[in-house]
Amino acid sequence: MVKKITQRKFVKDSFWTVCSHVFVSVSGLVINSIIGLKYQADGLGIFVQSLSFYLLFTLLANFGVQTSAQKHASQYSTENRKLRLIFTNSVVLTALISITSTSVIVLILNVFPHFLSSMEVFYFLTNLCFAVPFFSINKTINNYLVGLRLLKDYSAVRILRWSLILLGIIFISSINESLNTIAYLFIFTEIVLFIMLIIRCKYYWTKPDLEWIGIHLKFGFKNIMAEFVSTFNTHSPILIIGYISGNSAAGYFAYILFFARTILLIPGALQKNFNPLFTKYWYSNQIGLIKDKLYEVFKGCLFSMIPVFVTLYSFFLIYTKLFMPPDYLELSFILFILLLGMSTTYLFGPFSTLLIMSGNLYSNFFRVTLIAITNFVFTILFVSKFGYSGAAYAIIISLVLEILLLDIFYKRKLGIKLFKITIFQIMGTIYKNNN
Repeated sequence: MVKKITQRKFVKDSFWTVCSHVFVSVSGLVINSIIGLKYQADGLGIFVQSLSFYLLFTLLANFGVQTSAQKHASQYSTENRKLRLIFTNSVVLTALISITSTSVIVLILNVFPHFLSSMEVFYFLTNLCFAVPFFSINKTINNYLVGLRLLKDYSAVRILRWSLILLGIIFISSINESLNTIAYLFIFTEIVLFIMLIIRCKYYWTKPDLEWIGIHLKFGFKNIMAEFVSTFNTHSPILIIGYISGNSAAGYFAYILFFARTILLIPGALQKNFNPLFTKYWYSNQIGLIKDKLYEVFKGCLFSMIPVFVTLYSFFLIYTKLFMPPDYLELSFILFILLLGMSTTYLFGPFSTLLIMSGNLYSNFFRVTLIAITNFVFTILFVSKFGYSGAAYAIIISLVLEILLLDIFYKRKLGIKLFKITIFQIMGTIYKNNN
């Protein structure tokens, strides 16, 4: 009975997270299309480069505290006193770090504006930075809610954020405002969400506690570099293309990369739901339940992969032909290449953060650093030789390496044979059914 209830909640929570991820994806597509049409590929390149830096800055501003809030909320989900301490001190610490780091970042940008690929990126990004503290605090609170498996709240926040941004961009473009006005829209959106989340979580407040601030700070310090390297690895292709080939090339590649990464909505949503379960089972030493859930989630991803991929690729062709200039449709082959590489993450993405949730932070840092270095080096080499299509080949290489390293590290650190539980078990089941 308990297992059935747990499974039912997992399915419901996964539905909400998938819905929010799909909504965010559709919103992102419409936003990129509006900016690409209204401000051309050059404007889209400025926007996506600035947004990439913005996400990196917010990661520094969070300092890994948001992951600590999620992990400890999952671990102590039945202890109300500790939950209040976890929440209050994670928010306080995030506020202190984010305000300080944002001040330093803005100062550095103003002293060294030519660090960026263009002055247009500098002006947009400088304004965008003022949203960083609010976004960071909102992220910490939302991750805390994930730790408590309040996935409806988490999903509602994401949907509201991108609803406000989408509607704002539609309005800004319709009255012919400059591209830089969009940066102020992000600030407004995060302030609105900040007020709502503070009110939503009013029952979790208590007095600050130096011990729990220290716990969050220690966890964040161990985890921040891995998170930063991982996020940099995600956004580095766009930034490298911007530096080497210019804003327009970055805009074109960002458009096609958006479609490719849309395929990861499902594993991303499942990961948000899987992490609290894994944490609970891991610290109660229920390894058998972890392996069962790994197999169930992998099987669902495997059998949905081809229909999802075909649907997405067909949608790209139809959407781009109907709404975008003809030159965007010429990117279809690059999308096909990217989707082949993304298939590995589609299958194993839900399980990519188990080292973090089990406390193996240094091992995770080493793993993501190897991947990031590989991606960075190959992206520079391939983009210099093949243009932005070379970034697609570099991404494929790094994604394959990522899955191989997951299996190696999980065997050594967690005693979980990822490939054996997933691929080989599926193959064994298929063989038995055919004989």
